[in-house]
Amino acid sequence: MKTKYTHLILLVLLSLSVKQLYGQSSTFNLDKKTSTFIDNAQIECIYEYKVNAPLRNSTSNEKLQFVYKTILQTNNSVSKFWDWHSFKKDSIIYSSADGLSKDSINKLTGQYFYRVRELFTPVIFKNYPNHKITVTDETEMQDYVYTENKPEQKWELNDDTLTVCSYLCNKAITKFGGKVWTAWYCSEIPISDGPWKLSGLPGLILKAEDTTKTHTFEAISIRKSDRPIYLDKNISQIKVDKNTFENMKQKFEECDPKTIFDISLDLKKISVIVIGEVRLLINRTTVYCPLEEVEKIVK
Repeated sequence: MKTKYTHLILLVLLSLSVKQLYGQSSTFNLDKKTSTFIDNAQIECIYEYKVNAPLRNSTSNEKLQFVYKTILQTNNSVSKFWDWHSFKKDSIIYSSADGLSKDSINKLTGQYFYRVRELFTPVIFKNYPNHKITVTDETEMQDYVYTENKPEQKWELNDDTLTVCSYLCNKAITKFGGKVWTAWYCSEIPISDGPWKLSGLPGLILKAEDTTKTHTFEAISIRKSDRPIYLDKNISQIKVDKNTFENMKQKFEECDPKTIFDISLDLKKISVIVIGEVRLLINRTTVYCPLEEVEKIVK
């Protein structure tokens, strides 16, 4: 285990060039027409994100669990947290030596849209632009983007320890986004970052959950990387403020799907509807459980 720690410390601290360290970036052909390069990652941490959502109209405490696979690309300066399957899809596209045709890309995108049961739709950029957080997401068949100030999370450090993904971690607690979060961070990996919008500890956060255990992030793999962190150039995105978007999303997630979709569809037998290039999850059997509480807009 000590060897693994030492390797990751060297990974972050050595001042060698990215190409000398890893020699991978030359095979990743980022399309400048569709993407904005931000920086190169130093490590990639893959997390399982579990949501234990209460059933609607249930008198018991029964819950349904949804499991997402997500990835954090970070270099202690900027980071990108997004869906693992979307990351894999993009990696195939941008690693193709001759480039993929538009038809091939559409086919590949369709495969991921239909086959992936749980797709984590937000993409969270920390410290992009400087001291900000940029989030892209979708709702009501429309893409949105908002930017907010990077929050200062005040953590209470604890001596308790836990081993996560073979790494020894220490405990910390904070209040953020209307919830109390318990995080387990690894000081042997000196990157002050973590899943979703969580950050600010003296080491990478490998596990985090709120006190109700509705939301849990847990690292399942950590690896070195020099792959680019980039923002998609989506001209159809609508710029909004965070509260406006979160209120729209909550209203959409809580509505009766029959008011949106063809009433003739048997919504009990399907979990995904794809309209054009938009993938819609039909998860109306559970209560909507947002990661962050926001001020409700009263109209």
